[in-house]
Amino acid sequence: MSLSICCRALAVGLLLASPLLLPQGHWLAIGLLALVGVVRWQAGRAEGPGKRQEAPLLLMLLTLAAALVVSGLWHGGLSRVWPIVLMALCCALALRGLQALRPRITWLWGGLVLAGVGSGATGAWLRWEEGHGRVRGLWEVNAILYGNIALLAGLLCLAGLFWAWRRPRRALWLAFLAAGALGGLLASAVSGSRGGWLALPLAAGVFAAAVPRRAWRLHHAGIVALVVLLLAGLYAWPGTGVQRRVGLALKEVAAYRAGESTGSVGARLEMYRGAAWLIAEHPLAGVGPSGYRPAMQALVAQGRLPEGSERFWHAHHDLLDAWVRHGLLGLIAVLLAYAVPLWRFLPGLRAPDPTRRALCLAGTLLPVCYLAFGMSYTLLAYPLGVAVYGGWLALLWVLYGQTLKVAPHRVDVQK
Repeated sequence: MSLSICCRALAVGLLLASPLLLPQGHWLAIGLLALVGVVRWQAGRAEGPGKRQEAPLLLMLLTLAAALVVSGLWHGGLSRVWPIVLMALCCALALRGLQALRPRITWLWGGLVLAGVGSGATGAWLRWEEGHGRVRGLWEVNAILYGNIALLAGLLCLAGLFWAWRRPRRALWLAFLAAGALGGLLASAVSGSRGGWLALPLAAGVFAAAVPRRAWRLHHAGIVALVVLLLAGLYAWPGTGVQRRVGLALKEVAAYRAGESTGSVGARLEMYRGAAWLIAEHPLAGVGPSGYRPAMQALVAQGRLPEGSERFWHAHHDLLDAWVRHGLLGLIAVLLAYAVPLWRFLPGLRAPDPTRRALCLAGTLLPVCYLAFGMSYTLLAYPLGVAVYGGWLALLWVLYGQTLKVAPHRVDVQK
């Protein structure tokens, strides 16, 4: 393997694995790819059909950046949002960089396996060797971000099983991808990020939609059985803490229904209630990047919300947070972030070619999982969340575009 191929593969691997395994790895990976994108842009190589295919994703990323800039300038809180703006712009440049690198499909699945296995191994070590409660990764990433991104990596590894089944080295790839899926699910379990587990039933629906009823085969049933066994094992094993966390969530829901807002579930529901009030009062412009917490403090002082609802700087809900802090344009930007990849990948869920189907499955899982994650936390308020969403989506976008340029029976020519 030439040095050029090794460097290109390393760049793709960093994009997928470094957010979980390296300190500030998301900035490192996106920054390198953005630099390649700048060089490519200056060389004027983004022309013709390739440039047209980029347009929806570039529009999505630029809309997100523009919504935050407008909100920051209008309310005077640009310093709060500039890291997210910079990351969105870097992801746009990284798209050009990935096109220049001409990534191979094996680099995608290999990088996801590294992310899943790496996060699972470090999570297990921190939990059972170091005695951590809720695991936050080696570099003390937010536990919710860490668990959700690891879970996403694991689910995307499961999507790769559809591709691996038709590979010449099928057994090896199936084993690698199964290990990556197990590692990602294990890291999610030991992180205790209960909100992320809301993605599991939605992901199951996406997997089911990828296989028409008339096309079920033994290997399809085997993939489903593998997922069920992994989830059941993680729940049944006391060491993961999943049973305890789920039981605690059920108790908190019951307490909230009884009029008590204690616990993280009750606190989130009160935050959502407060955000809804603030949106009704400021539906167009929002309260600004830095205005959410003072506005919530005012609601608490008025007795409209219980004490403690004002502790956080975001609403723990991607859609509500975008609207309450950045106004209607912020809401449109996040909705567009979900809609664009679904428009791109959803029609290919049942593509006859296994490579295209796996890529479309992964490209559909990405926004669906982020939508589920965003029901209990604001991932897109962090550079890490934007880097994973925008960077991983750009990679899937480029790879899927490559499959459209070759005949269906030659999709796998680049190993």
